[in-house]
Amino acid sequence: MKIAIVAASGQTGTQLIEQALAAGHEVIGLARTPENIKSNDPRVTKRHGDAFDEQSIVDGLEGADAVITSVGKRDLFDKRYKLSTIAHAAVLKGMAKHGIRRLVVISSTGAAQIKRDGIRRNIYLFLRRKYYADMYQMELQVLDNDYDVTVVRAPFLVDGEADGDYFVEEREHYPVGINITRANLAQFLVNETMTKEWNRRVIAVVGNAD
Repeated sequence: MKIAIVAASGQTGTQLIEQALAAGHEVIGLARTPENIKSNDPRVTKRHGDAFDEQSIVDGLEGADAVITSVGKRDLFDKRYKLSTIAHAAVLKGMAKHGIRRLVVISSTGAAQIKRDGIRRNIYLFLRRKYYADMYQMELQVLDNDYDVTVVRAPFLVDGEADGDYFVEEREHYPVGINITRANLAQFLVNETMTKEWNRRVIAVVGNAD
């Protein structure tokens, strides 16, 4: 399978490429600056794909059998609040053009907009409220069609290996302090792309507590 990874130059995108290659797939890596995609494996095709440049995303998906998106921003004060919905509108348009049926989307547990215990956590949710609201709208957006879509809400991401130490959480009231390694998240996403075990569902993938 040839998997297109949108936002392939980020930390999670890098892990997605690694896990996809380990599973025997080819990769189309889309990034605003393709040269920043770290892999030099010949099975990786690097293409320009900017979330705010619709045509670059549409063109960049050509030849893919499936798409995994890892779109996000880390800067709390980045005012491009519509990042998720704009990027995924372009992805859906590209899928329609190129006849791609499978889409696996990284969202966030923050999209549930649930208040938590602890003032610091709630301040963080407040500062990112527009971003998470847009992410929630993106979840509705990608499911509002007949594609094979899985929405995966990720908790706090940490460094670490792909050791399979995680589980699927379907409740929305996620416990405080949950996390998952980027490698484990990527491993799950690549596997889900093939199995479609959680097709047409919104889930969270959570690392097991020590």
